[in-house]
Amino acid sequence: MTQDRKLDIYLDGACAFCQWARGRIEPWDTRGVLRFRDYNNPLIAAETPFSTEQLAQEMHLGAPDGTWSVGFEAWVKILRELPGLAWLGKLLGTAPLRGLGPHAYRWVARHRQLLLPGAPPACTTETCAVPRRIAPR
Repeated sequence: MTQDRKLDIYLDGACAFCQWARGRIEPWDTRGVLRFRDYNNPLIAAETPFSTEQLAQEMHLGAPDGTWSVGFEAWVKILRELPGLAWLGKLLGTAPLRGLGPHAYRWVARHRQLLLPGAPPACTTETCAVPRRIAPR
């Protein structure tokens, strides 16, 4: 990750859902703290300590201090940085929700086309660089 004050969100630039999600969250970034990085570019993927397969399984976020967040934790950190949604990030980071969040994240990810109005169809090897699979933990 580069040494500036941005949060690097690693996504699949060929994935319709990733682009859809980006389009929903980017307008909330009024301070310009988010940077979207396409991990299909080998140079960008090399910035991370993860394999392309790991990056494809769930959201990965690189912070300016060099720390990494994945999945639910990544979304909590993103939301906390967005002025209009910081309250939601704080709420999701509270003790009861922090424990349930990763399970809910994986459930929503598996059912996103039903739960998120307007979401494009699930990615397949024909539409994305790597097939999507949220692995149980």
